[in-house]
Amino acid sequence: MRYLTIIRHAKSCWDQPGLADHDRPLGARGLIAAPAVGTFLQRTYYGGGEEAPLLPTPQKLISSTAARALATAQIIRERLHIDMEHLHLDSRLYLATENTILKVVQGLDEEWQHVALFGHNPGMHIFADRILARARIPRMPTCTAVILGMPSQYWALSDWNEAQLVAYVTPRMLEKRFPEVWPGISRPNDED
Repeated sequence: MRYLTIIRHAKSCWDQPGLADHDRPLGARGLIAAPAVGTFLQRTYYGGGEEAPLLPTPQKLISSTAARALATAQIIRERLHIDMEHLHLDSRLYLATENTILKVVQGLDEEWQHVALFGHNPGMHIFADRILARARIPRMPTCTAVILGMPSQYWALSDWNEAQLVAYVTPRMLEKRFPEVWPGISRPNDED
């Protein structure tokens, strides 16, 4: 089975009027949430603790060219101990629709068994909902990670309604489960 992890960028900063949307950096909450989500993924799924890994670590990280998505990808890349050379940019992921994201997935190198994509809503959320065979993603606030099991032997054959939900992680879930470890990484009813 192949794996696809999709991650919505962490919370961005809106404090700089006139700054183009593409250039907005991460905000304070985003700078806390991205390392928390990356650390949780590493420890829980990719063998960061004493346990054997449940899943292979992503071989490639592909990010939108937007500053907030790239910063999220860089932070998570560091937490997953992935070399910088495995992080690529794809301008098609900037504010991509679900159909564009599917085309990106269908064009992935067939040698890659696990890829992580970093992008934006609403496209990421709609993509996650449509690619899943049974489960649904209720919402996808900033810095949400969704790990999907892709049953097709080839990325090029990926299609709607076929993936299995492996994991759904939000900053709010981490804060509720581990309040002493990650306080303040979300807000109640965090919808942004």
